[in-house]
Amino acid sequence: MKLKTVLVAAVAGSVGYVLGTRAGREKFEELKTRANDLAHSQQAQDAAARLASEVKKNTGSLPDPIANVVNTAADAVAEAPKPDATPGSTSSSVS
Repeated sequence: MKLKTVLVAAVAGSVGYVLGTRAGREKFEELKTRANDLAHSQQAQDAAARLASEVKKNTGSLPDPIANVVNTAADAVAEAPKPDATPGSTSSSVS
């Protein structure tokens, strides 16, 4: 629960900063790049995969329809695209 509170406070603070700053677009782009780099960092991806596996392990006590939805969501998180070698870049593959 503390983690959720910290995340909500960080997001709210970030939004408040961006909306209230006088520096304008430059600071917004810097903040956006840093958030993107954090979200696509290997450490964040590993944490998401660990969390997904823990969630899947603990779905046994849930009713079947709910457990199926939770397992599907956990699979989607675990199979999310991995970060590129270069921070700040986005990958798009066309099949």
